[in-house]
Amino acid sequence: MTPTTLLLLLVLVTGLYAVLSPSLIKAAIGLAAVSALLTMLMFTMNSPLAAVFELSVCAGLITVVFVSVISMTKPAAPGDGSDVEPNHYLKYAPLPIVGALLCWALGWYLGDAPASTLAVTAGPDVREALWMLRRTDIFSQLAVLFVGVYGVIVLFKELKHD
Repeated sequence: MTPTTLLLLLVLVTGLYAVLSPSLIKAAIGLAAVSALLTMLMFTMNSPLAAVFELSVCAGLITVVFVSVISMTKPAAPGDGSDVEPNHYLKYAPLPIVGALLCWALGWYLGDAPASTLAVTAGPDVREALWMLRRTDIFSQLAVLFVGVYGVIVLFKELKHD
């Protein structure tokens, strides 16, 4: 198993933990773990600028914002917000089978084509490196940032209606 495959599996596991966790604090910590693992994956794929941005903004800033918003809006008593059914994980039982089928279909579709992880050396100009060589990385990081912002907005809207 290559390090890239191991990191992808860990990203998948921690992502599922973040999504399926009944506690918002645990979900935010799981999201930070996903971001840290994604940073390591970006470093292994020779994308250090996007990795540094991911680690600083997504794992650092957004996680701090999520945890602070959750701690400000959560009820103070530990028993107030625990209305989660005991077997809420059972509805996600078919998820590993569906994931395995999707991985198999993707492998069948791609065939034996090697993953394109070309080593790109940055030119002398940072502008060229960011906007010509790593344009997709920058736009994907902006998308992650906007998802975090909209997540906080949705959280505040739900609390406003309650």
